[in-house]
Formats: sequence, C-alpha cells, structure tokens
Amino acid sequence: MELRETADDALLSSAVRTIPVDTTSDRLRPIVETIERGTHKRNSPSPEPHPRPAIPAAGSSVERPLEYDGAYYTLSLTNTVERMLTKADIRVNAATMASDDATTAVEYETLSETDSAALRGALPPETGDREYESTHEYYDQQELTASVLVPEMEIDAVVRDGQRYPVELASTEEIQGYTYHYEAERVASTADDFLAWLRSNYRFELTGLSDAEGKIVTEAIEESRYAGDEEDDAFRSLSDRFLSHPALEREEETGDWFVRYDGTEYVAALRPPQAYA
Repeated sequence: MELRETADDALLSSAVRTIPVDTTSDRLRPIVETIERGTHKRNSPSPEPHPRPAIPAAGSSVERPLEYDGAYYTLSLTNTVERMLTKADIRVNAATMASDDATTAVEYETLSETDSAALRGALPPETGDREYESTHEYYDQQELTASVLVPEMEIDAVVRDGQRYPVELASTEEIQGYTYHYEAERVASTADDFLAWLRSNYRFELTGLSDAEGKIVTEAIEESRYAGDEEDDAFRSLSDRFLSHPALEREEETGDWFVRYDGTEYVAALRPPQAYA
C-alpha cells in the first residue's frame, strides 16, 4: 500500500483521462463518438469488450472518468448482443486514378458510418513496395444494408481530399460475433464541479481503524509504502475496506483509491494480500 497526499491539480491529473477534441486517433475515436452522441455501438468477434482505452470497459465506468472539451464524463457498457457478423477484407490501391476514368466513385464523406470506419486508416494508402493497403471491418445486417462495399462492391473507387483510390472487396466471412453498446454520462461541466463529484462518489474516510490498521496507514504515509503478506490479518482487513469502495482506477483487486485520513486527502495505491491468493 502507498498513500500519496494529493492536491486538487494532482487529483485531476490522476483521476481523469483527457481526450483531445480534434483527435485523429482511430483508438480514441470510438470514445469521442460515444461522448458526442451519448451512445455508441461496436461490432467485434471477441467475447470480451475491446481493451481499454479504445472502448469503455465493462462496469460502471471506464478505468478513469474522461475530460473532453472542458466537460467530464463516465462511459459504461450497457448491453452485449450475440449475433452473426460479416468480416470484410478490403483492399485500397496505392495508385490513384484520373478523374475521367470510367469508374463508379463516391466521396468518402458520403459513405456509411461502418464503410467510413473500414477505410479511414487506409486512406491515403501507404506507398512503397506494396500495391495496395489491406483493411477489414465487421458488419451486422443493418450495416450491410447501408454499405456500398459489402456484401458486394457497388463502387470502383473512393474519393478523398480530391484523390481517387481504387477499392476492391478481397473476401467476406460469416462469423459469430458480438455487438457492444455503450453510453456516456456527463457528470460535471467544470473542474470544480468534477472535483466535488469525485469527493461525493469516490472519496471515503479512513476512520475507526484498529491499532494495527492505523500503524499500516501511518507507515504507508511516512515511509511512502507498506509491504504486507498473505498472513497479515490487519492488512487484509484494511484491504477489504478499500475493496468495498469504488476505485479511481482498478484491475481486479489492484487499483487506486481516493481517501481522507485525519483531515488530509490521499490517493492510495493498493495491491492487497487477496491478490496473491
């Protein structure tokens, strides 16, 4: 256990993950879309939600609340639906085409959401030894209906930033998949409001400790850390108290908690004896 005294600015930096407003990261885009729309869904062949932070983790919130465009949010997984998905492998040719070629081309901005996601990372395609860029995407039945790429390619090229790129459907495969539904909740509009929200929802008081538990907390503060073992009953009982409260960030039993002890606020990092059982 480690207890680090914290001020408001340090608490914000440790408790919040900032998402850029103008992100170009495909990893962060699903989070931005969830925040901006309030809801989001994602198709995946995996029986587990996509690893954080690309997609909100299962549970009441992401590993940390998010700051986006000056406001603060939590994201949650609200539903998981098993369904058949179509995996589409698509090729984007690295060589551009002249605008007067006899092809059926569409502007990238007019594509459906899933078609757009499928091609986003491949436009423009990388140049070099390869003649094409490969990409893949998962479609449910509703998304297939809106697609011009799958189940049959209805176009020959996609136009982006004035450049025309040939596209082709390399293969499709029917697979068992999952659709994950997420929701975003705005919990605060300013940093001060968010700090008040943290104190209301995450902070708990370390009071009523036994003498042995109090010694552990004192050592964790004064010596920067306390190291116990599986036979340490006081450490185990103190850990149970932490584990009964929501964590700022948590993975199984290990995580960071927001506590107040003897009138001072701390962020407590804990790996309890229970984690070694």
